[in-house]
Amino acid sequence: MSSKLIKRIVTCQGSIQLVTALSVIDYREQEQKLDCQLDYQYENYLVIYDLNSPPGQIDAFAGLIKKMAELICDWKKIVYVAPEQIQAIAHQSSLTNSSTYFQRVHELVGTNSADEIYLSRNWQLGNQLFTNAYEAAEKICYGDSIGIYFAPDSKAFFLPQSLPKQLLSKLLARAKLILGYPVLRAIDFDRGYFCLPNILGEKPPMPVTIPDKTSLLKIFQQLRCLLDPDYINQLKQQIQDAPVSILLTSNFSEAGRMTLPQEIEAYREFFVSTDVSQGSVLIIKPHPRDSRKKMLALSNTFAAYFEHVIILSETSLFFLPFEVFFTAVFLDENLKLTNQVKVFAFSSACLSLKLLFNVASFIGFGHEITRKFFAQDYAPGRIKHEQDLTEALTKI
Repeated sequence: MSSKLIKRIVTCQGSIQLVTALSVIDYREQEQKLDCQLDYQYENYLVIYDLNSPPGQIDAFAGLIKKMAELICDWKKIVYVAPEQIQAIAHQSSLTNSSTYFQRVHELVGTNSADEIYLSRNWQLGNQLFTNAYEAAEKICYGDSIGIYFAPDSKAFFLPQSLPKQLLSKLLARAKLILGYPVLRAIDFDRGYFCLPNILGEKPPMPVTIPDKTSLLKIFQQLRCLLDPDYINQLKQQIQDAPVSILLTSNFSEAGRMTLPQEIEAYREFFVSTDVSQGSVLIIKPHPRDSRKKMLALSNTFAAYFEHVIILSETSLFFLPFEVFFTAVFLDENLKLTNQVKVFAFSSACLSLKLLFNVASFIGFGHEITRKFFAQDYAPGRIKHEQDLTEALTKI
């Protein structure tokens, strides 16, 4: 049997994105093992970037992603690329020839060539820096969340609705030129691997493979060793006989969609309108890009409405994908629920719970609260996204 070495670059913009990318790698390895003529060997490089975490939290976020990655496979090099580094490289490439810019990217990543490069998308500056620098590699899109395709004008990113799409594109291109950034090419992907490719109504423009969920479940299971077993056991005892509400937040105020006081009040009004059981426990799972200041405010706000409010604030819980915690606390070995649970989701995290564990979610906020608290330009996009998520849950 002949041996074949494949150099793989995985680019990663968050913890759940890492899980999805690694599950795609695992699925592709299973495909390659069917070739009995070759013994595949792998050399892996991980690039962490565009974490967009609040000040003071990025190092912990990047560190947790690195720890997750090292648990799953071996890496030749893992690097975190800060926003200012990406901006500096982009600016440099506008002033020098492409070979100089490529060299800087190659030095950061640790290799001047690759056979495969995995990315969440191809239309942001960081994505384009890497795809242009490794244009000869097979370019594989693994999407967002657990495998969802988002287009450049996706409502999930809440682009201001007052700007026509063509005008917005022209403004972005003009801004790059003014700032000295190159207008890099958005190089097409060769293939996409999505568990839910059309679930939000956006058809991927590349050939698509739909992997089964086995690889995802395997990686979530492997990551459970990052949880403190004593903490998990104590939590299970604390919630054993109580109905549990789970709040999966999103980084609305951090991303400028509303102010922090508005976001806190929006969550409060939403929960007041729901049927919260007497004596229930509220578990709040922060979005990895949430601020700790917001978590404290939420805890104080909800103390009047719940018997206990538990915020998953430890680093391994704050940044770890919620699915890892959920399997450890609320599911038995057959992935069946062991508690009365109501999940209130404000992001696409609801889709993975339905796909992997058949657990439904309540989607918030609704039209009235969204129009009341979101910035005017972002409210229509948020309303559309909630409609898409609600409809998507019925299709899984």
